[in-house]
Order: sequence, then structure tokens, then C-alpha cells
Amino acid sequence: MVYQRNGILMFYKGDKSKLFITKDRELNKTPILFIHGFMGSSKSWKSIRNELDYPSLAIDIPGHGKSVFNDLNKDFYFKDFANELYLSLLDLDIKKIHICGYSLGARLALAFSAIYPKMISTLILESGTVGLSEIEEKEDRKSTDLNKSIRIKENLNEFVSDWEKLDLFTYQLQRNKEEYAKQKEIRLNHDKNQLSKSLDVFSLGNMPYLLNSYTKLLFPIIIVNGKDDRKFIKEGRIMLNANHKSKQYIIDDAGHNVHLENPSLFIETLSPYFKEEESLT
Repeated sequence: MVYQRNGILMFYKGDKSKLFITKDRELNKTPILFIHGFMGSSKSWKSIRNELDYPSLAIDIPGHGKSVFNDLNKDFYFKDFANELYLSLLDLDIKKIHICGYSLGARLALAFSAIYPKMISTLILESGTVGLSEIEEKEDRKSTDLNKSIRIKENLNEFVSDWEKLDLFTYQLQRNKEEYAKQKEIRLNHDKNQLSKSLDVFSLGNMPYLLNSYTKLLFPIIIVNGKDDRKFIKEGRIMLNANHKSKQYIIDDAGHNVHLENPSLFIETLSPYFKEEESLT
């Protein structure tokens, strides 16, 4: 049920979450749906969407920005996100999408694509993974993320400060000072209880292991990794070798967040896929 729509903004009220979606006024081609990473929001994609100049939407993941869990005490799973996103797209009369996710957003994009493959034209995974296969690894990650979620509720500002010191983000400030500042503002403006719930729900430890599903995907898959992000280059290589529809692009002067650290090359990498579609329409 959509209970608010104002030009390019809308909310979708599902059984378990309320999703905030921002979209271009005209979706005259198969649009790109952008999904941000942990502690980002739909605003994280604003510059990319403007520069790419192609019809698009972006959402806030539940627990981020204006998207919320309806009940913080109820269970929520990856499949719940996929189902409510699917229903929100149907409500917008969108039957086909290119889907692009970054980090946590890449995991959610893959989970959605595995459940609703007929909706996907192209899957773009920036710093993504098919998940963890070992139960012990999953339990360790859930425990680690539980501790982080507790810290978020105790002191969000302190958590954000520590988060930004992770090796994954080492060069972000010097590579794109303006966007780095915008991301910091987004991180600090989340509701701490909603964000904490999101980390519990979407922990890598709770993600279904999707390698088998990944091998069966029949649409083009674009894997994007930063040259400095060796761990996720390896994750990308696993995906590349698992499905012949995959192509992996390793971007210079970028780490984990390619679209922030080297936006021009990120756009240059994706643009040919959508120019191709334009020529067919």
C-alpha cells in the first residue's frame, strides 16, 4: 500500500517495513534500482544517478534514512526485504529493472535477484559476496555484528567515528572529500535503534549462502571491485568463475566504495551497458 506519493518520492507500507523510494519522474526505459551500503541511504547514489543520466530509482534499506522496520521486536529476513521491495515495484508498475547494489546493498540485490530473477535485466554487484558457507563463520559474524549493534544504540557518533577508521575506507577522504562529507552526514542522521536493528537483520551471518543460486542466474552480471580492496576482488573472482554471464571490472584508485572513490570510472564502466539498451529502444 502506498500512502504517500509526491512526484518523485514515495513510501510503500508493507507488513514488516515501510520503504522509502526516490525515483526519476520519467521511467521511459528499464530503470536502474540503486541500493546503498550499511549506514548509507538513497542519497548516497544522488551524484551517480545525476551523472549517469539514465532512468533510475534508489531506496533506503529498512533501518536506514526514511525506511523503517514496523516492529523492532519482530523477526525480519533477507526474503522479507526482497518480497516487500518486489511489491513496491509492482505498485509503481515496474516489471523489469537493472539492479545495482553496493556492499550490503550488493548482498540484498543478489538475494532479490535470486528470488525474483524474471524482474532482472542486469545485476550490478559493487563489492559484493555470495555469503558465508560455514556455520561457524556465520555464527562468528553474527556475534561480531551483535556487538556492533549494541554499540550503535549506546553511542552512534562514537560508532561512526570508529567505522570510518576501518581499512576499507582508508583513502575515501582524500579521493573524494565532498562525497565523504556527505556520507558522514548521512551516517550520523540515522535513527540509532532502527540502524541497530538493520545490522542485526542484515548481518552477513544471516545472509543465505547464495553460490548455488548465483550459478543459475541467466542475465548479465557486472562485478565491480576497487583495486585496493583485495578481499573483495577475491569474492568477485569466486562469482566470476561461478557464472559465465559474469564480468569483473577492477577499478584503479578505488577501495571498497568504488562509486565514491572513483565515480567517473565507475560511471564509465557501467555506461556502455545502458547505451546499448538505448540503441535498442
